[in-house]
Amino acid sequence: MTQPDSLDPTEATAGRFPPANHGGRPRDLDAVPAFLRSGSAHHRTAPARSVVLPREPEKGFDPGALPILGIAPRRILLIVGMIVLSWLAISFGRQVADASAASARATELRAATAALTDEVAALERELTVIQEEHFIALAARAYRLGTVREIPFALQGDAPPLAADAPGSAAVRLGADSAAGSPFDRWLDVLFGPGG
Repeated sequence: MTQPDSLDPTEATAGRFPPANHGGRPRDLDAVPAFLRSGSAHHRTAPARSVVLPREPEKGFDPGALPILGIAPRRILLIVGMIVLSWLAISFGRQVADASAASARATELRAATAALTDEVAALERELTVIQEEHFIALAARAYRLGTVREIPFALQGDAPPLAADAPGSAAVRLGADSAAGSPFDRWLDVLFGPGG
């Protein structure tokens, strides 16, 4: 029997398992837990061999057969760089398009300004003309507001032609060529003079 100071860790479980002394051989170590067996200086055993059985192929999808997808940091930087360059190119393209649209709009506004300047000048000339006394008197005659000596009249489009010897006609004027035209044109020539 051993001394209490040199107790074997395997003897701690002696109450549970009967001691085995088979001709000086240690008792069966399979009943002792593995952590106690590996720490024992008296009992060194060969490590247990594990038996690997071949796996039968499973039917269906095997996720273990898929390749592992990994992205290297260099590729991530390349992708980020491409995205940044694309964004810069798109924003630069937009700025160029906006600048060209603004230039075209400025050209259109310059042309519109020139046209409006010409129209304003024509309206100012017309304003000068209609403020003259002669134009006001002519416009007043359309409303029968002439002088006392004026006799109002109107010409119709189907008026008869003038006689050949009517005052102001081509036959009465010396050296004048006879002009062919409508009677209305002849009346206008008589009233307002020959129009070039």
